[in-house]
Amino acid sequence: MKRNLLLFGAACISVLQLGACSNDDNVTGSVAADSLEVTINGTKKVFSNVQARWVDGGNYLELTATNNGSEWVSVTVLSETTRVPVGTYTLDDGSSFSILSVYNLNSEGSQHNYSATKGTAAPEDAFILDIEKISNSAASGTFSGTLVSVEGLNTTGMVTFTDGKFNVSVKPN
Repeated sequence: MKRNLLLFGAACISVLQLGACSNDDNVTGSVAADSLEVTINGTKKVFSNVQARWVDGGNYLELTATNNGSEWVSVTVLSETTRVPVGTYTLDDGSSFSILSVYNLNSEGSQHNYSATKGTAAPEDAFILDIEKISNSAASGTFSGTLVSVEGLNTTGMVTFTDGKFNVSVKPN
C-alpha cells in the first residue's frame, strides 16, 4: 500500500510540474539536449519541454515532458535503497527498482490517463527503460511499452510507445 501511494504521489507531482510548448515534427537522428521523442500509437511525437530531476537523494529519477500542455509523458525509476544506475529496467524484472510510466492526453474536453507500473493487475501493461548514460547532471536512453487505462480490474484503453528516446539535463532535488 505504501508503495502504491508513493507511485501515485510521484505521478501527481510529475503532472503538476509540467509547463507548456513544443512542436510535433517528424525528426530523425539523435535526440537534442533536453528533449524526448516517442511514437505513440503510430504517431511520432517530439517533446521539447523536458525536465528531469533527482528525488530523494538520487534514489528516484523523474523524467517529465509536455507537448503544448495537451499531453504529458512521465517516467520515474524508484529505489528505496540505492541511486539509479545505467541499466535496463522492466516492470517485473525482479530488481529492487520500480518503474512508473504515465501518459496523459487532454482531448475533446476530457483527460485520458494511461500508466504502466510494477505489480499492477492489468496483464496488458509493459514497459522497458534502457538508461544508456547517467550522471549527476544528465541522462539519456531509450524506452518502449504499453500503458493502460483501468477501471477496477478492467482495462478500458491502451496506448503503445515505440522508438522512445530521451536526452536530458538532470536537476538536483
